[in-house]
Parts: sequence; structure tokens; C-alpha cells
Amino acid sequence: MRCTALITGITGQDGSYLAELLLSRGYRVHGYTRRQPNNLGNVAHLEWQLDLHRFPADEQQCWDDLLAKIQPDEVYHLAAESFVPNGWDSPCHNMESNLGLTIHILEAIRRHAPQAKFLNACSREIYGRQISGMVNEKTPMNPLSPYGINKASSRWMVQAYRERYGMFGVNAILFNHESPRRPQSFVTRKITSSVARIVCGLQQHLELGNLAAVRDWGFAGEYVSGLYQMLQIGTPEDFVLGTGRLHSIEDFVRSAFQVVDLDWREYVQVTPELMRATDTPGVAADCTKAQRLLDWNPVCQLEDLIEIMVKADLQMESKQQSRAA
Repeated sequence: MRCTALITGITGQDGSYLAELLLSRGYRVHGYTRRQPNNLGNVAHLEWQLDLHRFPADEQQCWDDLLAKIQPDEVYHLAAESFVPNGWDSPCHNMESNLGLTIHILEAIRRHAPQAKFLNACSREIYGRQISGMVNEKTPMNPLSPYGINKASSRWMVQAYRERYGMFGVNAILFNHESPRRPQSFVTRKITSSVARIVCGLQQHLELGNLAAVRDWGFAGEYVSGLYQMLQIGTPEDFVLGTGRLHSIEDFVRSAFQVVDLDWREYVQVTPELMRATDTPGVAADCTKAQRLLDWNPVCQLEDLIEIMVKADLQMESKQQSRAA
């Protein structure tokens, strides 16, 4: 029998890669998005293969009606206000957009589709300030931002529903994962798109904050296979997904400019205003559990990912210039 899945945040980076994966496996895929019909983001090429739903995210009745109607086998909750600095601009809105939305969906599943397996996309931001350089599923949470607090709370909420109602609910604790589909508000895509614009003569320099900040970066296209595997095992458990390797912003910048044979030091300017007041320290993912139980191992190296992103942005800028000519 054909499986049915619901993906929230389907037009985003992760949602689009996951939709492609599930469609390739014969799923009927429903997606929730707040985007307008004429702006489907990363799933525009999949429009006719998807069942898309739009309604206010904070309307419980809408979630109840949707879950009762489609009766999904799997629910992948990826929608979030995930740009960390924005959480400080409106903490209350960030709480409703993240934790509140998670609770709306959990309630709808409990009431109308208790058979559905539920995955909540969590974040490495839940760990905040950690002394250890490696973290796993048992590492205590210590978030430093509204977004991190939201994600830590949503993790606890999923665990509480799992214990109280016997729901199949899991948390995917995702470390930083990137792709050409990443919004340009994120530093990685800001870097690769700026490199492309500099090459095309549309930009003179790139302004960045703390070049010494380090992150565990991987390829989003690989991470969604881990999400899928988490709902295929017999027992609901939380998993950390990451590469286990740390690189600095400077490393990322250097590699991005190397793709186009330029010296990054001639184009990058450090701007103090772009420094985060409470930036989380560098911690890497210990994915031993995912390797053992999911057989999940990311293989894309950061240098290869950066080259993919830079070349994609170069192609995009070239197309835009051709249309403008």
C-alpha cells in the first residue's frame, strides 16, 4: 500500500530534498507551506507531484482538519523560524512559530491520526555553551538563544507526548547542514553567493563577522536520508546527525574563493556589527548512535559541498544577467 507523508516547511532546503526522496520511494507527499501559490521556493519543480496546504500556522482547527483528512503514515515537522539572530528581534513570535507550532501538530496527531509516526527537526542550538568538543543524544541541553530554547522545549514536548500517549515521536538533532537551496540570510550561502557576485562584477567585497567561529557543516541532501531512516526503525528514539568535523568561517571563506581562484583576503572585510553577542562555541556531532542503528554516514566533504554551492550561485547569476541583457 502506498505510504502518505506530510512535510511541514516543504518549500525550504530540507523539505525539498526530503520531498524528492519520498517521491522517489513512491510516497504520496503532502506539504504545508506559508508561501503564496506563485512562490513555491525549492519545490516549484515538484508542484504537480505534491498536495500542498496553506492556512495560518497557529490555527489548531486547521491542523485538526488536515490530519483527520489525509491520515498520514509519517509526519516530518521541518517548518521553523530557523535564522538564529531573528529570535532576538521577536522572542514571543519565535516561540509561537517554533514551539507553538510543534504543539499544534502533536495535538492534531494525538486526536485524529494516532497511527502517524512524527519527526521533529531539532537543532544543535539546544546545546548552547558546552565544554566538551563532541556532543550526543545524552549531552545536557543549555541553549543560549530564543531559537535554541524553543528547540530544546520542543524536544522535551515530543518526549513527553511519546511517554504520555505512546506516540511514535522522535527528535532529529541536526547540526549545520547546507546546500545551494539555503537562504542567503545564512552565512554559508551569503559567502557563496557573494563569491559569485564578485566574479560577475556585481559586488566589490564581502562583509562578515567572527571569522574564527567554528561549526560542524554537512550537506543537507544527505541529512534527509537520516530523517527518513529515523521513522523506519521499530522503536522511536532521538538521534544526533552531523559530520563530527569542525571548520571555521575562515576555512569556509578560503575554500569558496579557491573555487574561483581568488585570494579571499583581498575581498573580505570584518565588520564588528555582524558579530553575535552570544555566539555558541564550536561543538561537533557524535553520530555513533545514528551510525549504529540507522547505518547513516555522511560522505560529502565540506570542500566538495562548497564547490557545489559556489558553482550553483555562479550559474544563477549568469542566468539572471542573461535575462537582464
